[in-house]
Amino acid sequence: MKRLSLAFLLVFLLPALAGAAPLDTLDQKGLDKLVAEHQGKVIMLNFFATWCPPCRMEIPDLQKVHKAYENKNVVVIGLSVDEDKSAVPAFLQKLGVTYPVYMATRDLTRTFGISSIPFNVFFDRKGKVVLAGTGLVEYKDLVEIFDKLLED
Repeated sequence: MKRLSLAFLLVFLLPALAGAAPLDTLDQKGLDKLVAEHQGKVIMLNFFATWCPPCRMEIPDLQKVHKAYENKNVVVIGLSVDEDKSAVPAFLQKLGVTYPVYMATRDLTRTFGISSIPFNVFFDRKGKVVLAGTGLVEYKDLVEIFDKLLED
């Protein structure tokens, strides 16, 4: 009986306690809508994956900059390229991510010509892509980029 009770708990209750909701998918049309909704703000897109070591190193700095700039017309948006969508919510929860995160569609990764990650895209206040590239961006560099884009 004890085994049955334990099995019940593991199968039914633990997934509910994990509580991380599945992520919405973002395609090009959805991105265009998001950029339009945030007109007048600097936007950063961060393409990442849970299995990517540089991505895992970068995400805490993204969270930190999100908190520092959330009331300063800056929007940080995460875009997961993971094949296994089920792993992403728990990964984000573990890292304490509070900025919006979506699952990126293949057409969206093709739009930016992404061949490796992390890949970051910065939009100015007019919604124009002003900077894009592969590689980890550290907090001090994020601050410099955001401050420059907020000045323009």
